[in-house]
Amino acid sequence: MWFFSDEHKMLQETVRQFSLSQLLPKISKLDEEEGFNRDAFYEMGRLGVLGVLVAEKDGGSGLDSVAATIVCEELGAVDASTALSFLAHTILCLHQISSYCNSGQKQKYIPKLLSGQWIGGMGLTEPGSGSDALGMKTKAKQEGHYYTINGSKTFITNGPVGDIFYIYAKTGDQKNNVSTFIIEKGFEGFETGKKFSKMGMRASPTGELVFSNCKVPLANRVGEENQ
Repeated sequence: MWFFSDEHKMLQETVRQFSLSQLLPKISKLDEEEGFNRDAFYEMGRLGVLGVLVAEKDGGSGLDSVAATIVCEELGAVDASTALSFLAHTILCLHQISSYCNSGQKQKYIPKLLSGQWIGGMGLTEPGSGSDALGMKTKAKQEGHYYTINGSKTFITNGPVGDIFYIYAKTGDQKNNVSTFIIEKGFEGFETGKKFSKMGMRASPTGELVFSNCKVPLANRVGEENQ
C-alpha cells in the first residue's frame, strides 16, 4: 500500500484546488468547442506542477512517478482533457528531454517547457504501424550538419497546439535502427496536419505531424544515432 509523503499530500491539495478553481469553470465550454485551456499550462508552470519529474538541478521539482500520478488523477477528476495534455507535455516530452538530452539541449528547452511557455508532445504513432516503434516508416537521413526527415505521425496529443515534439525516426536499414530528435514548430519542412474531432477528451487537441524533407539540426538528435 502506498503512503503519501507530506510533499505528496501538499501537491495533491494544490492540484485539487487548481482544478476546481481554474479547470472546472471552463471545461464544459472547451469540450463543446474542442478548444484548449492554454492558460492552465501557464498556471501549472507557475505552481511547479509541470516539473514534477524534472530534477531540481534542471529547475524541476525533483519528485517521482507517484507525484506525476497524483497530478494526473487530480486533473482528471475534473478535466480529463487537460490531464491528457499534461501527460503528453510532462511525461512524454519534458521527462524524456530531462532524462536523455545533453546539457545544451536541456538548457535550451527545459525552461520553456517548465514554465508552460511552450507546449510539448511526443511523436511515435504512425498511420500504418500504430505505436510499434520497430515498424515505423518515418526516416531521418544525415546530410552534413542536418538530418532530413520524411514521414508522418498520427493521433498525436497536443499536435495542433504544440511548440516542440520528441520524435522517433528510422536512421538505418535494420529494424532497431531508431533515433530520437527534438522538433520545433517552424522547422523547415515540418507542419501540423489534420486536427481530429473526437468523441471524448475533446479539449485535448489531437492531430497529425507531417515531415516533408524536414531539416533538423544535427544538434537536435538526442543521444547517439540508432540508440
